[in-house]
Amino acid sequence: MLELGAHYGFSTIVLASVAEKVYSVDWHKGDIHAGVGDSWQAFNFNLIRYGVTDRVEICRGRFEAEVPRLQAEGVICDGAFIDGMHDEESVSRDLALALLVVKPGGFISFHDYGRGPATGHSEFKITEVADKFGVQGVVGTLAWGTVPGAQ
Repeated sequence: MLELGAHYGFSTIVLASVAEKVYSVDWHKGDIHAGVGDSWQAFNFNLIRYGVTDRVEICRGRFEAEVPRLQAEGVICDGAFIDGMHDEESVSRDLALALLVVKPGGFISFHDYGRGPATGHSEFKITEVADKFGVQGVVGTLAWGTVPGAQ
């Protein structure tokens, strides 16, 4: 499983509770635009607290550096959970990066689906990017679709 955006590690913990391995990519320096600071210590504390460190490969860095590195190492994932920056350019970039390592027939999931100007999230464009990709299911604010090309 590929995770793009981990913050405090709560999604990482959920993913690692069912996945054989999670490649968790985040630089853990926060988002100055959202007023969110460094999450590195809390992230590590939470992984230890919930006992999932053995199933998580931490990739501390920018998505655009870490995902191509994983691809070059031959990593292939069954799915991806995208929860990074929420503007259209960033979500589109994150989707393109995820597609480098998620196998055909695998899935891409989008956190914060359905949030936008009508819900007080004026900069969120997850829904638009996810809809272009092809949403096949939605539960709450999580949407997912299948990567084309499965035999």
